[in-house]
Amino acid sequence: MTHHISAASAEAALSLCAADPDIRILHRVSSLSDFPLAEPKGRPVRTVAVLDTETTGTDPDRDEIIDIAVVIIAVDADGQIVGIERAGQALRDPGMPIPAAITRLTGLTDEHVRDKVIDLDSLEVMIASADVRIAHNATFDVAFIERLLPGLAGAAWVCSAQDMSWLDAGFDGAKLGHLLMQIGRFNTGHRAMADVISLLHLLAHRLADGSTVIGTILANAERPSVRIEAVGAPFDKRSILKSRGYRWDPAARTWWAEILDDEVESEMLWLQREVTPWGPTPRTRSLTWHERHR
Repeated sequence: MTHHISAASAEAALSLCAADPDIRILHRVSSLSDFPLAEPKGRPVRTVAVLDTETTGTDPDRDEIIDIAVVIIAVDADGQIVGIERAGQALRDPGMPIPAAITRLTGLTDEHVRDKVIDLDSLEVMIASADVRIAHNATFDVAFIERLLPGLAGAAWVCSAQDMSWLDAGFDGAKLGHLLMQIGRFNTGHRAMADVISLLHLLAHRLADGSTVIGTILANAERPSVRIEAVGAPFDKRSILKSRGYRWDPAARTWWAEILDDEVESEMLWLQREVTPWGPTPRTRSLTWHERHR
């Protein structure tokens, strides 16, 4: 039996649900063509390339990009998305079978990507045309993209997962799908363009203080910072380091944290007192969004 619900009945049901604190209503993300843009206010804009990749695995030295999507947006001085300038998506034959787990995640099969080739010159020009690039978990995407497009080495990148204090902004967790649900949206796809559209909705979200997510993230990422490394930290200090926000870098084999310039002196003293009182001296390196997330 088929049940037909009128628009009026659906609207009434939604109104009742919205008033119930035990019910949360989620709306599907808009398509790119219907994405709600803010009204331009005639102020200077910054162009941002919003990107996502799907790959055959997690190792950029061994795995390959199979799907990439880019949307170039214009952001005004108030952090509002006021325009979509260009958009593109492409599939790529990785030259290897797509693992079953990746097919389950993305829906992409060997047939979908067979003989597919990306125009790398055009893609690089498109991505390079933006003032800054943004991805969710950018460290992952940057490693793959710069291997595919070495001409982008040194470009400015922002990470929407790490360059935002989601907890302070009233969210819990930092996974894209979870954040999307917390702003009342959902997306059923997990292809590159689907994830870019999800991220666009999250970036456009207005926070409790009136700012937008993308405005806050850009302001955070544009500030210079310092990477401080607890060189030679004993194994038994891992818990105290983790509780202070340090992360393990398996390539450098060291615990590290990113701090602001004015925090360096006090952080050096803390490390030398609590972690490595007999040396060696903690190592520091200045970071901007041209070095970060690499």
